[in-house]
Amino acid sequence: MLVKALLVAFWDGLCSLDDGGMQLQIRKPLLAGTITGLILGDLTQGLIIGGTLELMWLGVNSVGAYTPPDITGGAIIGVTVGIISGGGGAAGVAFAVPAATLILQLIVLLQTYLSVHIHRAEAAAVAGDFDKANRWHLYSGILLFFARAIPCFIAVYIGNTVLSDFIAWLPKFIITGLNVASGIIPAVGISMLLTMMLKKDMWMYLVGGFVFAAYLGLPVLGVSLIGIVFAGIHDYNYVQRKKLETSNTMELEGGIDL
Repeated sequence: MLVKALLVAFWDGLCSLDDGGMQLQIRKPLLAGTITGLILGDLTQGLIIGGTLELMWLGVNSVGAYTPPDITGGAIIGVTVGIISGGGGAAGVAFAVPAATLILQLIVLLQTYLSVHIHRAEAAAVAGDFDKANRWHLYSGILLFFARAIPCFIAVYIGNTVLSDFIAWLPKFIITGLNVASGIIPAVGISMLLTMMLKKDMWMYLVGGFVFAAYLGLPVLGVSLIGIVFAGIHDYNYVQRKKLETSNTMELEGGIDL
């Protein structure tokens, strides 16, 4: 278990570096959770829990001074709990949310301290010592790496037997409720995202997708392919309408003696 704990902790730290630099999107719960499941020997469970958390946190983004929960650490710890405890998606989702919130508090404290690094890097840059300025940035990245890796290591290594015993101790009705919640939460996440994305002239596509899935029994892939067709038609009509408007504008200007 020590080797797995170290690997999962390293993966969590690597995802944290992606958040501030590489932008390969490996920090997203779907990818972070899937690789965690692969490391722990249950790829299927990692994919299921990671996908559930991805849907739940679809609309979570850092806007202005707002810092969202650490969805990467929450997803990795959630997958870890779900697999190690045997509780599956219910336990994974239940632990992911508080874990993401707790890690956020640690990250906020660390980022407050890292403001010192910024000033020292700026002073080094003003003095012309760019190597020293780069080192301050490197130190910050290392601290962020361990700020996410250490809690994850503790959850995997120390929490192995504790989590299993805790899940076994929970009454059956709580586990049942968590299972129901794990099925509802993705819908809540999508609804939150739709409140930001859905325009008043696009609602018919949402209703159409619901009809195809609920009443015609089409699988997700089939509904997605139909959605691609409608998106292509909508985009084509939009481009043609813009071309027509441009053509009419040019003809109107051509008929005026400037």
